[in-house]
Amino acid sequence: MKKINKSSVFAIACTAFMGAFGNSHATAATLNLTNSGLQNGTLNGAFFQEIDPNDPAGTGVLDSFVRLQSPGNKTVEEGYNTDARPLQFNENNSPQFTRSLKLSDVPIFTIGGVKYRQFVLDINEENAKDEPLIDLEKLQIFLGNAGNLVNYPTFGGNAVKIFDLDGNEDNTVKLRDTNAGSGRADLLTYIPDSLFSGPNQYVYLYSKFSGAEGGFEEWAVQVKEKPDTPPKSVPEPAALAGLGLVAGAMTFARRRKSSQTA
Repeated sequence: MKKINKSSVFAIACTAFMGAFGNSHATAATLNLTNSGLQNGTLNGAFFQEIDPNDPAGTGVLDSFVRLQSPGNKTVEEGYNTDARPLQFNENNSPQFTRSLKLSDVPIFTIGGVKYRQFVLDINEENAKDEPLIDLEKLQIFLGNAGNLVNYPTFGGNAVKIFDLDGNEDNTVKLRDTNAGSGRADLLTYIPDSLFSGPNQYVYLYSKFSGAEGGFEEWAVQVKEKPDTPPKSVPEPAALAGLGLVAGAMTFARRRKSSQTA
């Protein structure tokens, strides 16, 4: 397990105005988070927030659920979390790093009065230059009826896709390894909680990266401090209402359509 600074969450309140209104349009195909300073923005309803590189360690413990690493000399890596073996793509085989994830273990944060599920990304591109770049080409989230499903993308009919970064077009999030070294998370990703509906209680996160240069990428969740901890709230300037509009639009559209390598 690793740690993350809660102050990174509150940084959203200071910088979300540009993210909410500069990148939330359906016509946006690329979200660039590689410029200097803390970057954030929205793409197809998801909100992305870089973690402060000056203070990456803090009080929130992280629990990894899928680790990816490009094979050989390849620079593309992809995969999803599951308890099943063998694995389908470039996932780490250890159950410590690639495993099932229950919906109840994904924390909820409130932004602009809207609840979001938070996922944390640790980028580890150790063989590249300072703050190496990597592209998140695909991000999809499914809800499944068991923790050992296989055969992406259909999962044998046992999972339902609830979010797709490419839901409107071929979108990309350009990222950088802001906090060098494993165990130092780089990105917070928020998906509207309203999408996580239905009877299935296992979360499957599929992602695909390009530009990987030797290190691994790892998705994790913050461990709840107490079983009954209520949803956490981020300060809510009036500008954050835009995020709520995006989440509401996505929900309406959906209802209409019915350690290094172990």
